[in-house]
Amino acid sequence: QETHDFDMNAIVRDNIAMIEFPENQTNNTNKKKDVLCEEAKYSDILHLPHGLKAYFDLEQAIYCAKKENKPIFVDFTGHGCVNCREMEQKVWAEKPILKRLRKDFVILAMYVDDKKIDLPENEWITAEDGRIKKTLGGKNSYIQRTKFKSNAQPY
Repeated sequence: QETHDFDMNAIVRDNIAMIEFPENQTNNTNKKKDVLCEEAKYSDILHLPHGLKAYFDLEQAIYCAKKENKPIFVDFTGHGCVNCREMEQKVWAEKPILKRLRKDFVILAMYVDDKKIDLPENEWITAEDGRIKKTLGGKNSYIQRTKFKSNAQPY
């Protein structure tokens, strides 16, 4: 997407849930219910396909999962991850899976290769080697390696 004048992808993304899953609409308006507990950090930059709503910050996802009493669906992903896009298009797009993702989980998409989103200083992480993780991708990659013992996408 190179222009902000007309963004067909955003129009489809923002309305697909309402079309495919009319039960997500409110009774008195044509707008869909807000499925997140609060606006997701970085949602102005990061998005998921199929109109899925997600968090991109671990702490936000944990807070919402506790509040909603739902498990977290953790998606380690990346901007440059071809296999991730294939998983989203071939697996997530299946109606039963998409329905479960929408209704049964709080989705957390952890972009491990993002270098553009700088974290506020209070969210920086210092690794064992003394290196400070100052970007969203650096923090997410560190969490994946240390907490989940993996360094692969999709995971």
